[in-house]
Formats: sequence, structure tokens, C-alpha cells
Amino acid sequence: MIVRALGDGRLLCIHQTSHAMMAEAFCRHWGNRDFAQPSPYDAVMLAIGQHDNGWWEWEQQPRLRSDGYPMDFVHDDDPLGKVALWRRGVARASAQHPYAGLLVARHAALLYGAFPGHGLDDKARAAIQRFIEDADALAERVRLALREVSEATEWLTPVRIEANTRLLQFGDVASLQVLMPWANRREIEHCPVDFEGAETTIVMAYDEKCIHFEPWPFGVDSFTVSVVGRVLPQTHFVSEAEYRAALLAAPFKQMTWRVER
Repeated sequence: MIVRALGDGRLLCIHQTSHAMMAEAFCRHWGNRDFAQPSPYDAVMLAIGQHDNGWWEWEQQPRLRSDGYPMDFVHDDDPLGKVALWRRGVARASAQHPYAGLLVARHAALLYGAFPGHGLDDKARAAIQRFIEDADALAERVRLALREVSEATEWLTPVRIEANTRLLQFGDVASLQVLMPWANRREIEHCPVDFEGAETTIVMAYDEKCIHFEPWPFGVDSFTVSVVGRVLPQTHFVSEAEYRAALLAAPFKQMTWRVER
């Protein structure tokens, strides 16, 4: 769950799965004379749009923080549960296309490498390490699963896997940047330029209506991205039952940005 404080004191609660759809929207037009289009396109878009689908069960029974404020993914205090949801997400994506599952697994492994977490107990650390090891071994299993697909040899080169995973992470960061919201300027590193290992840093800047990227990695001059969430009239709840009931009764709000060259 993404929990955004609105200016009028209300909260906007956005599902991780909705955020992932927005992340995909950021990447649909990727590719021009300077940036290679993702390939295999459909499987990569599937991975980006489904990269947080392991959160689905959690968001049917969302939790509160100890002070009664809605729990979000940043403050989630169940590291073993998070590993389980990543495994769920990889399995779901893999069932639709094994290459998509591979990218989701690689994305999660990179996140664990970048944000290892402090204060975790031995059980949690061991679970994370097993997940990373399984993610590292997944490429070979996908290679076997796609042995009847001649093009898969190109898809499964290490540089292609890395480029497509980094594109997933670009969409993930771009979406979170405006939804959280974080600073209105961000340097997004490791953005893929081609399938030979070239990367660059893209600067993202935004306000309440428009988003700009430099350099421009898209094949169109502009497009829109949007997300929907539920608006809660209060910020704290006495119980999770009260919070869940309020979410079910809450109206939806849509936020839209224009992405312009």
C-alpha cells in the first residue's frame, strides 16, 4: 500500500498493484533513435505491470502501524512476509510468461542488494539470502522453459536481462517518485540505453500536472500516466477492522500527469 497525505488532511491509499500499472505506463513508449525499445516487448511490459502483484493478498487485509496510521510498504515490519509476497509475485508472473517472472525476481534481488535492511534477525536474513540465490538461478530454469522459443537465446543474455530489469526499475522509481511523493527532482541511475550494457542517468522533474525527463527516452513527444486510489477522511484508526471498513466505503480519486518532452 502507498499512503499519500493530501493537502486537506485526508489520505489517499493506492494499491501496489495500481502503482505497478502506472510504472508500466511510464515504459510503454520507451525507445527512440537513442534508446533501444525493450525486447521481448510484451513480456517486459507484463513484468513491469505485474511486478508488485504479490501484494494483492496483503492489500485485501491491510494493516495499521502501531499508532493507528495506515501501514505502507516503506514501514512494513514483516520481512518474512515480504519475502513470501515476492515469491508469490515471481510465481504469478512466471505463470503468465517465464521471462516476466525472471525480471520480477531480478528486480527484487536488486532491491534487496541496494536496501539490505538493518536489524533483521537471522531467520529473515536467511530467507532473503535464499530468495536472492533462487533469483540468480532462475535464468537457467527459464532457459529450459523457453527451449522451444528460438528468440529466447537473445532474451536471456545477461546484458539483456539486466537492461530489461533496469527498465522495470525506471518505471518503478518514476511512479513512486510522484505517488509518495518524494523530491520533485530525481536522478534515476542505470537507465538502459541498449542491449550491449550501455546505461545512462535520466533526470526526472515534476510538479502537480507535468513530468519531464532529460534525456528523453521515449518515441513520442508526450503521453499521460494516471493512478486511482481511495480517499480516507481521517489519518488514524482505532482498529484494523475500522480501517478496512473505511477503505471499502471510501470514494476513488484519480491522479493524472502529462509526461512531456
